[in-house]
Amino acid sequence: MNLDPSRRALDHLQQIRLLTDAEHAAATNDPELPNALFRTPAEALAWVVAREIIPQAQLADLPTRAAGTGTGQENEAQAIVSEATDLISGEFPLPPWAQLHIRLLDRRVHDGVSATALDQLMALQLIDAAQHSHSLSMLPTHEEAWAAPDSLPATLAWTVLRAGALSAEDLKALAGRTAHDEIVADAVARVAGARTEMRTTKTTTTFSVDSMDFTTSSSSSTSSLPSMPFAAPPSSSSQTRTFTWTSSSASEPAPGGWKKKVIGVVVVALIALYFLFGR
Repeated sequence: MNLDPSRRALDHLQQIRLLTDAEHAAATNDPELPNALFRTPAEALAWVVAREIIPQAQLADLPTRAAGTGTGQENEAQAIVSEATDLISGEFPLPPWAQLHIRLLDRRVHDGVSATALDQLMALQLIDAAQHSHSLSMLPTHEEAWAAPDSLPATLAWTVLRAGALSAEDLKALAGRTAHDEIVADAVARVAGARTEMRTTKTTTTFSVDSMDFTTSSSSSTSSLPSMPFAAPPSSSSQTRTFTWTSSSASEPAPGGWKKKVIGVVVVALIALYFLFGR
């Protein structure tokens, strides 16, 4: 049995006929497969479309393949296609591979996160009762058949990256204070690998009717981007394009607004990559 999650997901798509034998062969022989971030059938199908092995226009019709097999897997096939469609769609004008990359980066941060792992982290005194309770309330859901194994380092990193129960400084402060430095070091490395600092400067120009004058103010901020290499599909051409992005805000962010800022920065970065590589 092939235990590699990406290949296992592709094999499952072939078994329920969402992929033909030829499409399955093309996917498993794709040079980008070793770098792929997917592990579920829906993520695999979205990746196949993003890699242009199956045209996006044919995605909605794929469940009819499963219906023709008479195996009773039509409902599963429809659910997979619906989820895959969501993974490569979005409100921003990005190509499927960019939409998928954003979503897979977020999903992989949740791999290995579980209530059992949180219980163990508290037993090891790596998190306290309040942090444990807060994190439990934000636990992600997983497809059991495709879930990653429970991981203490992954769960500890998730409490920083997603749950917000610990800050990056809290995590680093654990080093040397427990008998489980290997867990802490692994978690610190995961947090560092998932973030890249981007410093942005905002300039706001205001016109005063009273003084009939312009005033300009600048401010800078540091945001965190998920960092992970990815490749554009074969049809993308290497073209250089120039564009300008401007924005300003006069109000303070609402509680939890930092998440929207991070998502916004990620989207802007991917739009830049989209225009860099061309459609």
